[in-house]
Amino acid sequence: MKKSQGTIEKIYGVCEKILRYITGVLLAGMVVVVFSNVISRYFLNAAIAWSEEISRFMLIWLVFLGANLAYINDEHLGLDILVKAVPKKIAKIIFVLADILVLYAIYLITKGGYSLMMESWDWKSPATATPYAYVYLIVPVSGVILFRYKKLIKSYKFYNFHVLFLIHRVRFRNPTCV
Repeated sequence: MKKSQGTIEKIYGVCEKILRYITGVLLAGMVVVVFSNVISRYFLNAAIAWSEEISRFMLIWLVFLGANLAYINDEHLGLDILVKAVPKKIAKIIFVLADILVLYAIYLITKGGYSLMMESWDWKSPATATPYAYVYLIVPVSGVILFRYKKLIKSYKFYNFHVLFLIHRVRFRNPTCV
């Protein structure tokens, strides 16, 4: 189990580096596009027609990929007042319930993003005529990344075994589960 867990973590480490690279490229590209438009407006008195649209699309992708990176590195805000006030066994149960709710929220976002993407193939952006489905593609992709990371890595790191086994043991009141 330890060897496969290490392999999974290595694969996700590579995926995290790829996400960081893509996020960096998007940020740099957005800076270049916006800066080029500012220079063009200032010196040529003419705006680049597609720059605002493309930079907005890049920002959307940047936000979703950045949210994935923040989630992977536990950099999202969280309130632990309740967890610190209860005994450890109850705190672990609260963590399991919170994980189930997070997985459900990720599922809803992914499902909604997929529906939005599928409905927007015919809707084209005005300046570049890009189908908005390409812009909204990041929502289900981001949801899948979050779901896979949550299910595989976070469950192993925190609980040292899959969260479903913990739920199963808690439900049958096995005292060795927590």
